[in-house]
Amino acid sequence: DELYQAEEWKRQGNDQFKDGNYLEAYDMYTNAIEACPDALTGDAILKQRDEFREAEREKAFSRQRLDEETRRNRKKDDTTTTNNNDNNNNNNTKEPERPKPIPEFQLAPQPHADKLAVYYCNRAAALIHLERYDEAIKDCDVSILLQPTYTKALVRRSSAFEKSDQTEEALRDAKTALELEPTNAMLRKTVARLQKIEDERLEKLKAETLGKLKDL
Repeated sequence: DELYQAEEWKRQGNDQFKDGNYLEAYDMYTNAIEACPDALTGDAILKQRDEFREAEREKAFSRQRLDEETRRNRKKDDTTTTNNNDNNNNNNTKEPERPKPIPEFQLAPQPHADKLAVYYCNRAAALIHLERYDEAIKDCDVSILLQPTYTKALVRRSSAFEKSDQTEEALRDAKTALELEPTNAMLRKTVARLQKIEDERLEKLKAETLGKLKDL
């Protein structure tokens, strides 16, 4: 049974991880991912997400151009009307709509998504110990797409972001994890710590920007 074999690879990976053999654990978790039946690859999942985001960005850009063209045409119309008509038009003119946020990609339900999410999340933990943070973030991305409420994957991605000096992203994931587990004291401490780091980073950036402006 393929799923049984995948679970066995995971168990072996867990044993290697506990012993501090992170490269061997990585290999075991990779075997578990590959053994999981009827599963999309992580690259295929991320490709779907990236293509969705690109299509949505193009839609948003097209809407923005259309809105700008509409506003220009209204201004032209205003200059050719009488003052009375101007007043009427102003009363009837709708406020331009605010840009809509780009929707989040949602992966179609996958077979054994819960188990596959664990395999990717566990492999991300091994990658963090191997200091391969970009790969860890990608594995967490896949895990979260498979299981959007998987707190452990959010926490591990937050850790990988922090270790690669991406504190804004680390804080975002920690806050999302805390929303999912509001009574988790450890998460609350992590959010507070990351918030302080991010506030200090922004203050430093502000001071540097002001310094450069003074030098102009």
